[in-house]
Amino acid sequence: MMKSKWLYITLIFAIVFAAFCIASEFNAKQPILLTSAGQGPDLTMVKILAQKNNLSFTFDKLAKPDKLKGHATLLLVAGSSTKGLGAANIDKDQELARVQSLIKAAKEAKMPIVTLHVGGPSRRGKLSDDFNTIAAENADCLVIVKSGNDDGFFNKTAEAKKIPIFLIDKIVDAGNVLSQIFSEAK
Repeated sequence: MMKSKWLYITLIFAIVFAAFCIASEFNAKQPILLTSAGQGPDLTMVKILAQKNNLSFTFDKLAKPDKLKGHATLLLVAGSSTKGLGAANIDKDQELARVQSLIKAAKEAKMPIVTLHVGGPSRRGKLSDDFNTIAAENADCLVIVKSGNDDGFFNKTAEAKKIPIFLIDKIVDAGNVLSQIFSEAK
């Protein structure tokens, strides 16, 4: 019994270490198009973190595919709120269609997609998970606050699609990860 427990712990450590090594090697280029996938309020915090880390980016809550021109990376902040959708004067289906068209255009342009989920458990559930799913499944890299991943939702996607994943403790840690991902010359 004790042997299997240690084997299990060793296996978990190996998986986490491998994911960290893969994630730490992921790099993307600037300038960045920073937009929402769901119109959640976390987008504003990510904008502030990007500014603090001197990243070159364009901020557009409702970016459409034509906005990708002149950018090297698409940065999606996943998670939804009914208040955010209302303020943007769109419904869930319109936002999903916008995000899908943006992802499709980025893929066609061979542009990397970095998805952040930094809203924790408040950006999970029925409304948000449609956006979380599409943004995570199409990402080339994931940056996820651990509290929003208690059920392994993002880990499962990362493992199945072989996507590098950074698991962070709190939203402010996303700034350091973004700085690392975009450490290449502008």
